Amino acid sequence: MSWNDTLNKVLSQARELQRSAAEAVNRTAEDLKPQVQQSIEHAQELQATLTRHATESGQVAAEQSQVLLGHLGEYVKLGQNALRESAEQARTVAVAMTEQAKKVVDAAAAAVDKKPG
Repeated sequence: MSWNDTLNKVLSQARELQRSAAEAVNRTAEDLKPQVQQSIEHAQELQATLTRHATESGQVAAEQSQVLLGHLGEYVKLGQNALRESAEQARTVAVAMTEQAKKVVDAAAAAVDKKPG
């Protein structure tokens, strides 16, 4: 898979991550935790895609992958904390997850625009 193909896949997965995080925030308290769990699973799938690609890519691509992996690691950490919290606290953490998901999408979009040479 080429760098551009991988980045397009990453961007698509990042947008799905952002969508699921936004859904989690908008759910009622009793529905929040399953949505957070699903969004964590999306983040972990994206981490696997990036990790696999980073090992097969050049220096610039690997650096961009590391930035994305950093944002995703924080996202997963926030989500795991949300699952341990009460419903209202989980909602607060889910808002932070949405902000982190936006960073993932922004970093993926920037990587698409940067294209390693």
